[in-house]
Amino acid sequence: MAYKTILVHLNDKRRAAQLLAPAVALASKWNAHLVGLHVFPAVPRLAPMGIDIAGDIVGEIVATLRRDAEQLRAVFDRVTANQPLVAEWVCFKATNADLADVVMQHGRTADLIVASQADPDWELSPVFDFPERLAVESGRPVLVVPNTGQFHTIGRNVVLAWNGSREAARAAFDALPLLTEARE
Repeated sequence: MAYKTILVHLNDKRRAAQLLAPAVALASKWNAHLVGLHVFPAVPRLAPMGIDIAGDIVGEIVATLRRDAEQLRAVFDRVTANQPLVAEWVCFKATNADLADVVMQHGRTADLIVASQADPDWELSPVFDFPERLAVESGRPVLVVPNTGQFHTIGRNVVLAWNGSREAARAAFDALPLLTEARE
Protein backbone atom coordinates (compact mmCIF):
# COMPACT_ATOMS: atom_id res chain seq x y z
CA MET A 1 0.00 0.00 0.00
CA ALA A 2 1.33 3.44 -0.93
CA TYR A 3 0.27 6.96 -1.73
CA LYS A 4 0.23 7.38 -5.53
CA THR A 5 -0.56 11.10 -5.72
CA ILE A 6 0.74 13.62 -3.19
CA LEU A 7 -0.38 17.25 -3.34
CA VAL A 8 1.76 19.89 -1.62
CA HIS A 9 0.08 23.21 -0.84
CA LEU A 10 2.84 25.76 -1.48
CA ASN A 11 1.90 29.19 -0.22
CA ASP A 12 5.02 30.79 1.24
CA LYS A 13 8.41 30.94 -0.46
CA ARG A 14 10.17 31.16 2.92
CA ARG A 15 8.89 27.71 3.94
CA ALA A 16 8.64 26.01 0.52
CA ALA A 17 11.87 23.99 0.54
CA GLN A 18 11.30 22.81 4.11
CA LEU A 19 7.74 21.76 3.22
CA LEU A 20 8.82 19.99 0.05
CA ALA A 21 11.51 17.86 1.73
CA PRO A 22 9.16 15.30 3.34
CA ALA A 23 6.79 15.36 0.36
CA VAL A 24 9.63 14.59 -2.06
CA ALA A 25 10.93 11.86 0.26
CA LEU A 26 7.51 10.17 0.39
CA ALA A 27 6.87 10.59 -3.35
CA SER A 28 10.31 9.16 -4.17
CA LYS A 29 9.82 6.25 -1.80
CA TRP A 30 6.48 5.27 -3.35
CA ASN A 31 7.15 6.42 -6.93
CA ALA A 32 4.24 8.82 -6.52
CA HIS A 33 3.09 11.74 -8.64
CA LEU A 34 3.97 14.91 -6.73
CA VAL A 35 1.80 17.95 -7.41
CA GLY A 36 2.98 21.34 -6.19
CA LEU A 37 -0.08 23.58 -5.91
CA HIS A 38 0.02 27.33 -5.44
CA VAL A 39 -3.31 29.12 -5.15
CA PHE A 40 -3.46 32.90 -5.12
CA PRO A 41 -6.38 35.30 -4.80
CA ALA A 42 -7.89 37.25 -7.66
CA VAL A 43 -7.25 40.97 -7.26
CA PRO A 44 -10.44 42.96 -6.65
CA ARG A 45 -11.18 45.84 -8.98
CA LEU A 46 -13.22 47.62 -6.33
CA ALA A 47 -12.37 48.40 -2.76
CA PRO A 48 -14.88 47.18 -0.16
CA MET A 49 -16.43 50.65 0.03
CA GLY A 50 -17.07 50.76 -3.73
CA ILE A 51 -14.09 53.00 -4.49
CA ASP A 52 -12.08 52.08 -7.57
CA ILE A 53 -8.60 50.92 -6.72
CA ALA A 54 -6.04 52.83 -8.72
CA GLY A 55 -4.60 50.90 -11.67
CA ASP A 56 -1.03 51.25 -10.45
CA ILE A 57 -1.93 49.71 -7.08
CA VAL A 58 -3.69 46.79 -8.77
CA GLY A 59 -0.70 46.43 -11.11
CA GLU A 60 1.70 46.27 -8.17
CA ILE A 61 -0.44 43.66 -6.39
CA VAL A 62 -0.62 41.53 -9.55
CA ALA A 63 3.14 41.87 -10.07
CA THR A 64 3.81 40.80 -6.47
CA LEU A 65 1.50 37.79 -6.76
CA ARG A 66 3.16 36.79 -10.06
CA ARG A 67 6.66 37.21 -8.59
CA ASP A 68 5.74 35.10 -5.55
CA ALA A 69 4.32 32.36 -7.79
CA GLU A 70 7.46 32.36 -9.95
CA GLN A 71 9.68 32.12 -6.86
CA LEU A 72 7.62 29.23 -5.49
CA ARG A 73 7.83 27.43 -8.81
CA ALA A 74 11.61 27.94 -8.89
CA VAL A 75 11.90 26.32 -5.45
CA PHE A 76 9.60 23.47 -6.54
CA ASP A 77 11.62 22.90 -9.73
CA ARG A 78 14.95 23.00 -7.86
CA VAL A 79 13.86 20.62 -5.10
CA THR A 80 12.21 18.11 -7.46
CA ALA A 81 14.95 18.16 -10.12
CA ASN A 82 16.71 14.81 -10.58
CA GLN A 83 14.32 13.05 -8.22
CA PRO A 84 12.84 9.62 -9.01
CA LEU A 85 9.29 10.90 -9.27
CA VAL A 86 6.90 12.69 -11.57
CA ALA A 87 6.59 16.32 -10.47
CA GLU A 88 3.85 18.66 -11.67
CA TRP A 89 3.46 22.37 -10.93
CA VAL A 90 -0.05 23.83 -10.74
CA CYS A 91 -0.64 27.54 -10.21
CA PHE A 92 -4.27 28.55 -9.86
CA LYS A 93 -5.99 31.91 -9.45
CA ALA A 94 -8.97 31.61 -7.10
CA THR A 95 -12.04 33.43 -8.35
CA ASN A 96 -13.55 33.51 -4.87
CA ALA A 97 -12.01 34.72 -1.65
CA ASP A 98 -11.78 31.28 -0.03
CA LEU A 99 -8.42 29.83 -1.08
CA ALA A 100 -8.91 26.78 1.14
CA ASP A 101 -11.88 25.68 -0.98
CA VAL A 102 -9.71 25.70 -4.10
CA VAL A 103 -6.93 23.74 -2.42
CA MET A 104 -9.48 21.20 -1.18
CA GLN A 105 -10.99 20.80 -4.66
CA HIS A 106 -7.53 19.89 -6.00
CA GLY A 107 -6.62 17.91 -2.88
CA ARG A 108 -9.62 15.60 -3.11
CA THR A 109 -8.01 13.94 -6.13
CA ALA A 110 -4.81 13.19 -4.15
CA ASP A 111 -4.00 10.35 -1.77
CA LEU A 112 -2.24 12.73 0.62
CA ILE A 113 -2.17 16.51 1.11
CA VAL A 114 0.99 18.06 2.57
CA ALA A 115 0.65 21.54 4.11
CA SER A 116 2.59 23.88 6.36
CA GLN A 117 1.70 24.55 9.93
CA ALA A 118 0.10 28.01 10.21
CA ASP A 119 2.69 30.70 10.87
CA PRO A 120 1.41 33.10 13.56
CA ASP A 121 4.19 35.58 12.74
CA TRP A 122 3.31 35.89 9.03
CA GLU A 123 0.93 38.74 8.27
CA LEU A 124 -0.58 36.79 5.34
CA SER A 125 -1.18 33.62 7.36
CA PRO A 126 -4.93 34.27 7.82
CA VAL A 127 -5.32 34.20 4.02
CA PHE A 128 -2.77 31.58 2.93
CA ASP A 129 -2.41 29.17 5.91
CA PHE A 130 -5.31 26.80 6.66
CA PRO A 131 -3.98 23.33 7.54
CA GLU A 132 -6.76 22.77 10.08
CA ARG A 133 -9.44 23.30 7.44
CA LEU A 134 -7.65 20.93 5.06
CA ALA A 135 -7.50 18.25 7.76
CA VAL A 136 -11.14 18.62 8.82
CA GLU A 137 -12.90 19.50 5.56
CA SER A 138 -10.97 17.94 2.67
CA GLY A 139 -11.86 14.31 3.32
CA ARG A 140 -8.23 13.39 2.56
CA PRO A 141 -5.31 12.58 4.84
CA VAL A 142 -3.24 15.66 5.60
CA LEU A 143 0.39 15.77 6.71
CA VAL A 144 1.05 19.07 8.48
CA VAL A 145 4.75 19.95 8.46
CA PRO A 146 5.95 22.10 11.39
CA ASN A 147 7.50 25.48 10.62
CA THR A 148 10.69 24.70 12.49
CA GLY A 149 13.03 21.77 12.00
CA GLN A 150 14.00 19.59 9.07
CA PHE A 151 11.84 16.61 8.11
CA HIS A 152 13.56 14.57 5.42
CA THR A 153 12.12 11.33 6.77
CA ILE A 154 8.56 10.81 7.91
CA GLY A 155 6.92 7.95 9.75
CA ARG A 156 9.75 6.21 11.58
CA ASN A 157 7.96 6.57 14.91
CA VAL A 158 4.18 6.84 14.82
CA VAL A 159 1.38 7.24 17.31
CA LEU A 160 -2.19 6.32 16.55
CA ALA A 161 -4.89 8.05 18.57
CA TRP A 162 -8.02 5.94 18.75
CA ASN A 163 -11.46 6.66 20.16
CA GLY A 164 -13.50 4.10 18.23
CA SER A 165 -15.18 6.70 16.02
CA ARG A 166 -15.78 6.63 12.28
CA GLU A 167 -13.24 9.46 11.90
CA ALA A 168 -10.59 7.52 13.82
CA ALA A 169 -11.16 4.46 11.61
CA ARG A 170 -10.84 6.57 8.46
CA ALA A 171 -7.69 8.28 9.73
CA ALA A 172 -6.09 4.94 10.68
CA PHE A 173 -6.88 3.46 7.27
CA ASP A 174 -5.53 6.53 5.46
CA ALA A 175 -2.33 6.34 7.52
CA LEU A 176 -1.64 2.67 6.66
CA PRO A 177 1.14 3.46 4.15
CA LEU A 178 3.03 5.18 6.98
CA LEU A 179 2.00 2.78 9.72
CA THR A 180 3.12 -0.35 7.90
CA GLU A 181 6.64 1.00 7.44
CA ALA A 182 7.12 2.51 10.90
CA ARG A 183 9.93 1.23 13.12
CA GLU A 184 8.09 2.06 16.33
